[in-house]
Formats: sequence, structure tokens, C-alpha cells
Amino acid sequence: MSTQEGGPAPLATVVIVNWNGAHLLPACLDAIAKQVSDFTFETWVVDNASMDSSRTLLAERYPWVRMVPSEVNLGFAGGNNLALRMVTTPYAVLLNNDAVPEPDWLANLLAPFAADRSGGEQPSAVTGRPSAITEKLGAVTGKVVFLPRFLRLRLSTTTFTPGAHDSRALGVRISSVTVNDREILHEVLWEKLTFGAEGGSSAPFFWTRGDGELAVPVPEGGPVTIGFTWSGEAPKSVTLSWDAIANSDAGGDTGGGSSTLAAGAEPSTVELTVPDGVARVDVINNVGGIVLRDGYGADRGYQQIDTGQFAGSEDVFTACGNGMAIRTALGRELGWFDDDFFLYYEDTDLSWRIRSHGYTIRYVPTAVLRHVHSASSVEWSPLFVFHTDRNRLLMLTKNASTGLALAAVGRYPLTTASMAIRAIRQAWAVRGRPALRPTVLRLKVMASYLRLLPVMLGRRRALARTASVGHRELEIWLAQR
Repeated sequence: MSTQEGGPAPLATVVIVNWNGAHLLPACLDAIAKQVSDFTFETWVVDNASMDSSRTLLAERYPWVRMVPSEVNLGFAGGNNLALRMVTTPYAVLLNNDAVPEPDWLANLLAPFAADRSGGEQPSAVTGRPSAITEKLGAVTGKVVFLPRFLRLRLSTTTFTPGAHDSRALGVRISSVTVNDREILHEVLWEKLTFGAEGGSSAPFFWTRGDGELAVPVPEGGPVTIGFTWSGEAPKSVTLSWDAIANSDAGGDTGGGSSTLAAGAEPSTVELTVPDGVARVDVINNVGGIVLRDGYGADRGYQQIDTGQFAGSEDVFTACGNGMAIRTALGRELGWFDDDFFLYYEDTDLSWRIRSHGYTIRYVPTAVLRHVHSASSVEWSPLFVFHTDRNRLLMLTKNASTGLALAAVGRYPLTTASMAIRAIRQAWAVRGRPALRPTVLRLKVMASYLRLLPVMLGRRRALARTASVGHRELEIWLAQR
């Protein structure tokens, strides 16, 4: 429940950063209004200089929400900080405007803090041994799944290698996916199948591997017609298969299905209809975060089908900024997010600092959010790539051991040079213009990083003076790729 005048003091403040999200806020705030808990809480929305009807919407439909206005876009980090520096409740909770929490989300998210005060113990995700956490639980993160439910498909086709300058084994080139005639290319989850988006924002496409899995968002019931616009290096067959039909009249599963479709050397559109009753599944967005040994951050469980494999509460290395609860006193001590990050990696940076001060971070599987992935920024857009690349280097400069930080920072210009040389060679081979935009973007990353380097080194020294856990001890948590 939200706080009422004259009632008990609120336990938490839920902070939501919004930028041009009038189309997203109703689902989020309506779900907040339906939270079931035995404590009161406040809900604040930071409006990051929206140019849509967000502020009118908040005033007219959600008067119980406190709006914190900003006349400039401060990003996720600065927008949250604008509110967090004013929070006085014991706990601060962060929520994206494109997330829809389950009714018991907030109660379950804050429950471990009460258990912490009673001296409970929880197992470590690294060692499996109980971790004594009396009054040392710093933050809690929940389970984030993608908002729609999905149909899991498996694709299989023959592959080819383009040439000496591209050694990938490619299957088919997909430029459009539709479900019941609605375009959903950017909503498909296919990290296990494709090599990532190519072609730029004006004409995006994805090359597949020869075999892999994709998850297609579909309506909850009824048959589904899925269309693919694709091509290969030559005419070929592509087989798509799907899971068994559950709970049929015959009882139990009736076995899976499949369809073999044609792909030509030129783009063409094919359709298949998946019958009613095929199982819909939830797909995991985040169940806590990890940092890999080469310094890249990642969502734990990303794009895995949720089969209950993360059903246990456990310690994790980092918390997700979408659905994260933190002790307000600790956040204030750490200075909250780093404003210079703007967006991306700010939650990993804060988590690293939480852990360096001797606090744990707990993953709670019963605190469930459904999330519209990349609703506010397009994954692999220039904005995304710039901030993820730069902020990863900034985070490592601040928090990692000297060896890890130097290796990551030193590798970046070498990779940039290699990409430029490869682009020039490919262009020379086909007598075309080299694709240098990725190289130019990486040069901008390096320039911005160097501009902020003195500031980050100063913050690294300040952190070293207050940290109670050393770099090497923390990097035991880093995961293999």
C-alpha cells in the first residue's frame, strides 16, 4: 500500500525513472497500486525532461505518486540519484518504468532484510556454503522475466563460410519476423541462434548459426502464424521445430511438431502455423548479475527458459538496477550511482562498491518482475554501444584489480584497430567503401573514457581508503565466459 497521511512511517521508497514513457507508466504504476504488503511505502517518479504526456498522466491518473521533475535528461544514473539523495525511508527500491511487478513483489523483495536482522543464513552462489550476514545484507535483487510469454522454436539448416575475412558459419539471413502479421523482429530472443543485429537501424537483419534456439513472443492461446523473411547464400531448406502440445484431449503430451521451409538466394517470405496448445514459456531476463573474468558484465540466466533452475535464494555478485532494493544508509554512504555513467553498468558499479564495503547482495526468486526489454533504448544502437563500452572501462578503472583494469583498457584500442583493418580489407576485396562507423564510435568511446580517466582514478583512490574487501577477494566471484 502507498503511504497515507497520519499512518505508519513508510518502510521503503520505490523510485521509477521515466523518459517519454507515458505509454509504459500505466501498467507499471497500476501494478504498484496492487502491491500486497503489511507495511507502507512511497512511490516516486523522476521525470527526465519528457516531451510526451507523462507529467499530465501522473497528475491526472496517479495523484498518489510523487513526481520529481528534471528539466534535463539525467539518464538512469542521474535520474535515480536526483530522487535517491532525498529518500529518508530505511530502504530505497529501484524499478524501471517498463516493468510490471507481481502483487507480492515488493513484500518478497524486502523480506530478506527482516531475516537479516534475525541473523539468518543463506547459501553462497559461489561456494554453496552458508554465508553469515547479520546486518551485512546490503541489497536484494529479484527475478526479472520478459513481459510476454514465448514459443520456443529450434532452427536447423546447412551453413557456409563467407570468406577469409569472415570465418563465421552462417545459416540464413533474417530481415523480418511476424506473428499474426505483426512485425516483431526486435522482440525475438535469439542470442542462442544469431550473431547479433547487423545492417544498422534503417535495415536491420540477423545471420543465424546452423542450429540454435529462438523464443518468439506469442499470444497466450490459439494457433499462431509466424512469418520469416529470409535468404541464404543459395537455395536451402530450413527446419523449425517446437515443443510438445501439453494437456491434450488424449492426455499428456502429444509430441512436438516441425516444419521444413525453403529459403532462396534472394529474400523471400515464408509462413508456418503452430497449432493451438503448444506450450508457452517464460524467459529469464535477469536473476542477479555476474562479471566475467575479462571484465564484461552480464545478466545471470539471460534468455534461458525459466524451468525453475533459479528457484533458490542465494548470494550473487551484482544486483539489477531494475527491481533492486538497497539500504538507504548504505546507498548514502556510497554516494548512490555514479552520475558520469548516465546509463548502463551503473548498477554493476554500485554493486561492486557494495561488495567492496563488506556487504552481501541477495537474489530472491519470489520477487518477480515482468519487463519490456530495451523499451527505452534499442539494444546494439549507437547509444547502447557507446555507454556499455565506455562504462565497462570506467567501472573496471574504479573497482577492479590493476591487472584486470589495465588488460581491459589496453585491449580496447587494439580491438578497435583490428576492426578498422578488417573493414578496410573487406572493402578492398569487394571494391567498396569500408564500414568504418563502428570504428568511429569506438574512437568516441576512447575519447570520452580518457576525458573521465582522472576523475575515475580519484574515485578509485577514495574507494581504496574505505573498502574493507580487497580486489583479489572480490574477483573470486568473476565467472568464466
